[in-house]
Amino acid sequence: MPLISLSILFLTGIVSIATERSFIVDWDHDRFLKDGEPFQYASAGMHYFRIPAAYWNDRVYAAKTAGMTTIQTYVAWGQHEPFPGTYDFNGNLDIFKFMQVRVSRVFQFQTSR
Repeated sequence: MPLISLSILFLTGIVSIATERSFIVDWDHDRFLKDGEPFQYASAGMHYFRIPAAYWNDRVYAAKTAGMTTIQTYVAWGQHEPFPGTYDFNGNLDIFKFMQVRVSRVFQFQTSR
């Protein structure tokens, strides 16, 4: 029962975020509009599995300070599953912790449509 309640809360949150925020491509003026304001997309590529976990917050903060609006990464599945059926999400491979650092400490949480 708690899982169902959590799912309903999650879905309700998505609906309220979707109705309050907007992201539009303004083709006539070659720009993005985020919540009605001009927005420049600037992305920093960060390979979480190549950076010691102790430095994640610092590196993400440095990217934000440099004007980046987005952190881009990919999942190095070969490292997460070194052998079939054996998974590793610990230490520098803890992508969930990396996402928490990125979302909660530096960048605002945003949904994409």
